[in-house]
Parts: sequence; structure tokens; C-alpha cells
Amino acid sequence: MSDLIISVFRNQAAAFAAGEQLAALQQAAGTEPEDIVVVSRNSAGRIAINQSIDLSTGAPLGGGGWGVLIGLMFLDGRDPRSESQGLAAQLVAAGLDRTFLADVVESLMKGGAAVGMRVRLLGKERVMAKLDSLQGSPRIHWTRLDARTEEALTDMIGQIPQAALGRPRELPAD
Repeated sequence: MSDLIISVFRNQAAAFAAGEQLAALQQAAGTEPEDIVVVSRNSAGRIAINQSIDLSTGAPLGGGGWGVLIGLMFLDGRDPRSESQGLAAQLVAAGLDRTFLADVVESLMKGGAAVGMRVRLLGKERVMAKLDSLQGSPRIHWTRLDARTEEALTDMIGQIPQAALGRPRELPAD
């Protein structure tokens, strides 16, 4: 089981600073890196997904899958009804809390940004305490992922093309 924490800021600078603080918290704790993603919405309403990367390899920290999945949550602003075929409905069908998803999507205003992270080893309390201490008055959303939901979401991540995850591809041998 793990926790999904998304903290929404009014501006991108505060969200990127928060992402850096969370990465530093992970490094100081010596835990396995988790995906940290900053999702921003510009003044025209376009969404951008920015993940923390390992500077030595160029690959996303934590593998990239959870970061991409968190970013995808913001792309479908429709009401996640079970009879719908949209991305939001698929996330709810996988077990993500409908109210959590709707609140997260609605809270990201134009010009704002959100920091998202799946938390396992670092602990929800440490992450929440760090976010509460940051400037910018973040609006924090949190949900618990049970084993079934984690498995279903992991299956969804498995369907994301490798190129979208930003992982280096192996070249075929000559």
C-alpha cells in the first residue's frame, strides 16, 4: 500500500521549488527514489508534465511511470462516471477515489502548478510535514492506494509506451 499526494500551488515557481524540496527530502532520508512530477497549466490552459530526472542517465527518477500517470490525471477534466470511456473513468475504475480525482483536477487553475508523488518508503507524514512547511500555501490532496488499486494502476502504467516514460531505449545489436 502507498499514498498518492498532490499539492497544488498558485504559480509554477512555488511548485518547482516544492518538487526540489521533496527530492532533497528523499535523498536525505536515503530512500529509493519515487517519481516526483510537476504538472503545470499555462494561461491558455495547456498542461505540461515535468519529471525529476537522474542527471547521469537522463532517465526519470523512480522509473517515470507513476509520474506520467499522475500527469495524465489532469488531462481529462470530465466527470469520471463509470459508464464513460474517458481516462478519468478508467482511473476511477482502477480504484482511484472519484472525489480525490475531481478535486485534484478542479484545483489546478490556469497559471498554477501541482507537485505529485506516490509515497511508499518515505512515509506520508514526512512528505505532508514538508509540504505544510513550504511557502506558497499549497492545497494538499491525499488518498490511500490499497493493494488492488495499486495493482490496477501499475497495469495502466504498463500500457504507457516506453517513449512516453522517457526511458532510454536499447538499440538493437548489429
